[in-house]
Amino acid sequence: MVHFKTLLVLAISIPLLAACSDAPSASTVEGLIEDQYQQANSMMEGAMSQAGDDEMAKAVGSMMAGMMPTLENVSDVNCDAADGKDTYRCTASITHSIGGNSQTNSTNSLVYKVNDEWALGN
Repeated sequence: MVHFKTLLVLAISIPLLAACSDAPSASTVEGLIEDQYQQANSMMEGAMSQAGDDEMAKAVGSMMAGMMPTLENVSDVNCDAADGKDTYRCTASITHSIGGNSQTNSTNSLVYKVNDEWALGN
């Protein structure tokens, strides 16, 4: 009888505990990081297109474009609950290259839900 009660409590508790852990998936966090890199590259491309025919602006723009990181890989995503509802502190290993040199760094970002969509903060 004791085993039955224990199993019953476990059977009821596990789905409830799982429902409380609504952290963003690793693929969601990876997508947010990829979006951040794409936004930075789009901003650089926009600035370069505004340079028009100014040779100096084009030269500086080309130099800056060569210093923009290119995302290669996001791995080891781990999210822990932070203060606030639907707010998580997520860590990840990010590999990117700058000027042909590849490097891997750990990042620590706040991920939170706004209007039922995940967003990446600082």
